[in-house]
Amino acid sequence: MSFFSVRVYRYFIFLFIGLILLTFYHRTEHFDDAWFAEQSYWFLKDGKVRSELFRGFLHWDERIYIFHKLFIYTGAFLMGLVGFSVAGSKLIGILFGVIAAGLIWKYMERGSREQQGLALLLYLACGTLIKYFCINRPETMCMTLGFASYLCLDRPNGRAPSVVWAGVLAGLAALTHLNGLMYLAAGTLWLLVRTDWRKTFAFASVGSLVLSLYLLDALLDQQMDRMVWQFVEDPAMQYTRTLADKLKVMVNYHQLFFHSHHEAALTALVLLTVLFGRKHLSLTQPIVLYLTLLVVLFWLVTKSTFAFYILLFVPWFVILVATYAPAFIVTRVQQRIAQGIITVYVVIGLITIGEVLYENYTVPYQQTYNEQLTRFMPEKNSKVIAPLSFFFGQMENYRIRSLSYYCSLRDRPPLTLPEFFEMARQEGVKYIISDNPLNSSYSIPLDTPERMGAYTQVCKDERTVVYQYNP
Repeated sequence: MSFFSVRVYRYFIFLFIGLILLTFYHRTEHFDDAWFAEQSYWFLKDGKVRSELFRGFLHWDERIYIFHKLFIYTGAFLMGLVGFSVAGSKLIGILFGVIAAGLIWKYMERGSREQQGLALLLYLACGTLIKYFCINRPETMCMTLGFASYLCLDRPNGRAPSVVWAGVLAGLAALTHLNGLMYLAAGTLWLLVRTDWRKTFAFASVGSLVLSLYLLDALLDQQMDRMVWQFVEDPAMQYTRTLADKLKVMVNYHQLFFHSHHEAALTALVLLTVLFGRKHLSLTQPIVLYLTLLVVLFWLVTKSTFAFYILLFVPWFVILVATYAPAFIVTRVQQRIAQGIITVYVVIGLITIGEVLYENYTVPYQQTYNEQLTRFMPEKNSKVIAPLSFFFGQMENYRIRSLSYYCSLRDRPPLTLPEFFEMARQEGVKYIISDNPLNSSYSIPLDTPERMGAYTQVCKDERTVVYQYNP
């Protein structure tokens, strides 16, 4: 028994598409937008991935070998076409988010029209997707390539898996983000259980060959030792430096699915489907086996439980619910309860859109805000310490080092404010711009005195304070 009619699904799908389009305009800058946009910027400009915002850290100013390779290269291509703006940096997430929606719609053609509509609605109303897919991060691209790989494995009407293409796409997912290794591992085990060793070997070999391109730049530069060193010392590895750290992440793995109402809503639907539909679910079913492998493998390999990592599971979650949840709805009472649950899920999605729109129209647009700050910074090409977001529109006007760099100095205790301003003086910094305290950057509180060593305050508002060297 279906939850709603096809007409209802169609109405809400178009409603969410329209509202999500509204969230694109004036979309606020996210901490990671500039971080990865700068890497794409230098790749396009110099032919190699490096960072001036982190000059002096792990030799990143010379070359970075550990990064989200396919994601950064794709971002360089897209932003090379549309420009290195806040909006341009978000294009890659939007593009692959749309592709994933199309793939979900295509996969669900094997079900009923009601199941197809439910799957797409669950995807579009996913709070985490609404919140994060418009951010310059690799999860949406990785998710889409991983799901495309699965579509090549689980083909309709009992057709044999297309293991070569599945392997290529799984390898590309891992090149996009090393977390994508879970798609390569899950596909290998899935094939081993459901087919024979020849198909399994072909898939794993092709995927591994594609993934081996990750080493290409370091091999060509004869810098494998530096690549390994950058991997071990990368800030992303700080949560799993010891066995105790890794065990702590594994114990807290459930938090990945329950960070907030954005993640918990979809997780709850999946758990309800598994709980009440357990008689209809079996590891012999392709998607149940693959999703189980994904959840277990990510538990083993993940280095953290950031909220946006749930995106890596979203296509399989919505398909599982849309495929199997209607099967155990057999009475009118059960149908009414299910309709109420789906309605709550949709309302949470609408609330998330409201949250995003409110933020978009209450937080100044970052690129415009950067231009306003430069009115107090007349000396172009001078050294500046600023938030990562100052990259947008200003990278060619100043020599910028990010405040986040000063959080990454692990060989010394945290800097006091007087020590920080003295270090800036010694480095010949002309201007210093504070950052949002919620970001991973050195904090300069808004109530910092107007005079700090050789620096005086030249601008202050409710978000930011700017200091200028004035001995």
